[in-house]
Amino acid sequence: MDTIEINTEVAGNLQKRKKFLGIYFACCNVYGRIYNHSGTHYDGKCPICLRRLKIRIGCNGVSDRFFVAS
Repeated sequence: MDTIEINTEVAGNLQKRKKFLGIYFACCNVYGRIYNHSGTHYDGKCPICLRRLKIRIGCNGVSDRFFVAS
C-alpha cells in the first residue's frame, strides 16, 4: 500500500466540497478517485486490480489534488 501525506490547510478547504483526490493508477493505466470518509486520510483502490491506496492528511504535506500511484 502506498502512503502520501497532504497539507492540513488544503484538507480543511476540501471539507466544503466532496472529499476526494484524483489518482492515476499506473498499474492498470486508469484514472479514479479516492475519498476521505474518516477526516484523517483518503483511501481507496484501483478500480481494476483493486490495489489499495491510503493518503494521510498532515501539516507537512502537499497541496496537490492529483497523484500517480505506481
